[in-house]
Amino acid sequence: MAADMGQGTTISFGSILTNASNTSTFKVTGLSWSGISRDVTESSHMLTTGGKEYIASETYDPGDLSVDILFDPTVNPLNAITNVATNQVVFVRFSNGGTAAGSTSAWSANGYLSAFDIGVPRDALMTGTCKIKLSGNIGI
Repeated sequence: MAADMGQGTTISFGSILTNASNTSTFKVTGLSWSGISRDVTESSHMLTTGGKEYIASETYDPGDLSVDILFDPTVNPLNAITNVATNQVVFVRFSNGGTAAGSTSAWSANGYLSAFDIGVPRDALMTGTCKIKLSGNIGI
């Protein structure tokens, strides 16, 4: 497997993050998918010798997405964060770094906008971070 560049990776989430050159959505500058995990429970007992024993949970946590954006005050993310019924599908299409035309790897999951941060420096672009808590299965 070759290492790839992130340029060309796209994300869509409801009406605030889309792949289109749409003036009513935030422009994405980067993303991080973290926290994909499965709980394990120690199952060692009084007769266990050597290494401890564990049992893996049958479910897993699909993790969190942290999406860096260029903040646009005309785009309203508040409905997505204040309405508890805003579970929406998130699509992330990872670029292959331009090594094969049109080749992408798409991952998807349901998610909720769980936090929204804004940075407004005096002499630089306004930025923000959308934090999305993923729920259910990851589709690849």
